[in-house]
Amino acid sequence: MLPTEELSSALQGLSDPDSSVRRNAAEALAAADERAIYPLMKALRDENPGVQDAAMRSLIAVGGEVTAYMALPLLRETPFLRNTARIILKQLGRISVPLLRPLFLDKDDDIRTFALDLVAEIGWCDYPAEVARLLETDPNQNTRASAARALGVLGNTEGLPALISALRDNEWVCFSALESIATLRDGSAVDAVLSLLDSPSETLRYAAIETLGRIGSPESSAKLAGRLPRASDIEKTAIIRSLVQIGLTPSMAEVSDLLIEMFTQGEWEDRLIALKGLADLKDTRAIPVILDIAGAVDPSEPESEERLQAVKETLLSFGCVPALTAVLTDKHAKFRSQAIAIEALGELRCENAVPQLVAVLDGDLREVRRSAVPALAEIGGDEVLKVLRKCVDDRDGHVRNSAMTALGRLGDQESFDHLLRRLDVENYKDVLEVNIQALLMISEDRVVAAMPALAPAVKELIGRSTNNVDLLLSLSSEKELNVRLAALAGLGRLRDDRAHGRLAEAFRDKDAEVRKAAVISLGQMNSGAEELKKALGDKDMWVRLYAVKALGESGDAETAKAVIPLLHDTETPVVLSAIDALVQSGNSNAVTLSALQNHRDERVKERVARIMENQC
Repeated sequence: MLPTEELSSALQGLSDPDSSVRRNAAEALAAADERAIYPLMKALRDENPGVQDAAMRSLIAVGGEVTAYMALPLLRETPFLRNTARIILKQLGRISVPLLRPLFLDKDDDIRTFALDLVAEIGWCDYPAEVARLLETDPNQNTRASAARALGVLGNTEGLPALISALRDNEWVCFSALESIATLRDGSAVDAVLSLLDSPSETLRYAAIETLGRIGSPESSAKLAGRLPRASDIEKTAIIRSLVQIGLTPSMAEVSDLLIEMFTQGEWEDRLIALKGLADLKDTRAIPVILDIAGAVDPSEPESEERLQAVKETLLSFGCVPALTAVLTDKHAKFRSQAIAIEALGELRCENAVPQLVAVLDGDLREVRRSAVPALAEIGGDEVLKVLRKCVDDRDGHVRNSAMTALGRLGDQESFDHLLRRLDVENYKDVLEVNIQALLMISEDRVVAAMPALAPAVKELIGRSTNNVDLLLSLSSEKELNVRLAALAGLGRLRDDRAHGRLAEAFRDKDAEVRKAAVISLGQMNSGAEELKKALGDKDMWVRLYAVKALGESGDAETAKAVIPLLHDTETPVVLSAIDALVQSGNSNAVTLSALQNHRDERVKERVARIMENQC
């Protein structure tokens, strides 16, 4: 709440000659109480748009019934003030609704219409019967149309009789009533909507057909299907769309043609409906059309994922048909179209498509070649395995990556030696990592046997990749430092007595990096508190620091006793870690930390001051 002095200053600022001062004053009054409402209402008439906008936003922020009540008269003002009042009343929400009810009796047609529009925009009303009464009795068509829209937004099924009666009103009101009936989705309105199919107005017939589709009632499907032979072209499209939405795509020769046309020429909203119908009918003529348009979808667009998923589901519904494979040999097909088809063939595990997929690998389209490998892996079989083994030497790193992944997942023992040889020639680190993962998946024992002949860089990657305790123990004794460090880090991922023993042994290593890696790994294991306490006396600052961190996170009851001496460490980072560890263990009492209030390092003094302040 704005203090009285600031409130008075802001109210005075609304009269300042400088518009920027007036705007700032109006903004400040957002934190005021009801005393600011009338001055802010006056400020809505300010000559400066910035002041007007600030006043409107502040009135919304102040809120309350008084604000809503004082905004009502503005509905009779100039268009600008009228629209401003509508924004305020809408933003105030439900508190405005009781004040709108008397406006339903206003002599001004526009005021009654504004009131109904606001009820719809707010989306809540505790007197829907009054809205239905206006739909049935109001002399103004705009007011009746607004009443019809409001009943739909409110979801008021009790107003359905009034909406059905409104279908006999003029077209403007009838359209609004149809929109609300579609929103309510009540099957009891189907017969009344069906009667509009005999209307002389093509626009009204079209709207009625769309409404029947949105209601989704099977009761209307027979009559809609029966109307197809004598419907106009635009009506046929609407009828088919509605039938598809209901879930009853008619199996008539003409329907497939219309759905294909809808998919080809329509917007994506219509295309998604067409896809559903085509999936029901399984007319394979649609496959090249679907793939051609899907191939033009930009994957970076926000809606692309939903669209491509719908395309894929439709293609999968066709099964392993020749039309799906044919796109792979179509020289005019987009590369994305071919990639989508290949993905579907893989998910369907279409064995008949293997020759075409293999042929794709001999082509030059990079994205298509990359799609073929995982698809072949999904299909599987002896012939496919031979192809995947060849792909391990492919010129494209992505193809090699996919082939190695597949061979590892399939556990292909026959490819082990070839993958092992590949370790010496692979140029890309990410592919090398996949190669190692594949070898480990095929046989960890064979990797252990091959270890002596492997390069140090490969051994390091194995240490980062494997959870095999035998491999890690072996690597942790290697000559190369980076290999040992990777293996010690890997041992920290395990819950194994042998791993714990090796890490404890590493505390005696002459290399500080090894001791630090052992400390970090024991901390990860949440084990080895005694070893960690011994590491607190290590001559290397980083070993001490990570030992303190690990003890702080361990929850060990003796942490405080072991860590307190580190508050007087010669290295500031260690002191700060010791403070953090004591806070974590709940032992950061004022007596323990008081000696650090005069520490030589400002960071330590600031940290201690904050902790002690919080304890007060």
